[in-house]
Amino acid sequence: MGVPIDRQVTHLDRYYHFTQLMRDPTIESHLIRYQSDYDETVQTVLIMQPANRISKNLFFFFHGMDGDSGDAVVVQDVVKRLEATVVAPGGRGASWVSDAFLADAEQVIGRYSQGFNGYHIMGVSMGGTQVLALPGLLPARLRRSILGVIALVPGSDLPCIMQNSSNGRVRETLKASVDGSTTKLQQRSPIRLIDRYKDNLPFTIFYNEDDTILLTRELETFFFVLRHADHPLALFSTPGDHEFTYKHFDYVKLAQGLGNNLVRKGGAPLWRQED
Repeated sequence: MGVPIDRQVTHLDRYYHFTQLMRDPTIESHLIRYQSDYDETVQTVLIMQPANRISKNLFFFFHGMDGDSGDAVVVQDVVKRLEATVVAPGGRGASWVSDAFLADAEQVIGRYSQGFNGYHIMGVSMGGTQVLALPGLLPARLRRSILGVIALVPGSDLPCIMQNSSNGRVRETLKASVDGSTTKLQQRSPIRLIDRYKDNLPFTIFYNEDDTILLTRELETFFFVLRHADHPLALFSTPGDHEFTYKHFDYVKLAQGLGNNLVRKGGAPLWRQED
């Protein structure tokens, strides 16, 4: 049975990836609780890192609308092949660009980026939208340390998504995330933040060519403006509407695309061989 369009969400195959993670002795993982400076609630962060080795790279991963920090298990290959620590905050649900999300992101990134010479941010769907916004919304000291942005099936024009998304929950939760303030939503929309990005910040974006939920046409406008501002941009796309359900997607290839100004449309070769 198909998923009604109003309930359509981005599903990650987490069971497969959790199983792989549990069997892999080369990766250490920890689920940590911390108290949010924003409202003193207890929040979660999942950390994956190389076992018995020093991490050379740092990635912050942001989950989708109906996910949580555990979604980061899908990028465990980044830990192994790029010798990276992956830090994935969660706990706020459909937070989009809310005050709480931004405060938690600043707190988590500020804490876990210490000791590294910069970091990458990566996210899927809502999280992909967040990582397009954070380079313009984080405090300057943290914005300067971003080495690259990897966004998977993101949105870029938040007021337009709130009005025109084919998914009712997306429209509702996006509006609720800013307490109904269209002005705040516009100010925090990635398309409005490009002039706040640090110079030459590289982006890699993977998107669906007919996304009715986070809106392909508006995203392609974002690409144009981003390139016009001289930000290196690697683009990968696949046919279809808003979804991200892959078992063997190669996240490392996305990271390697940063700064390369690639364009791969129509089902790009981003799938690795099964282990």
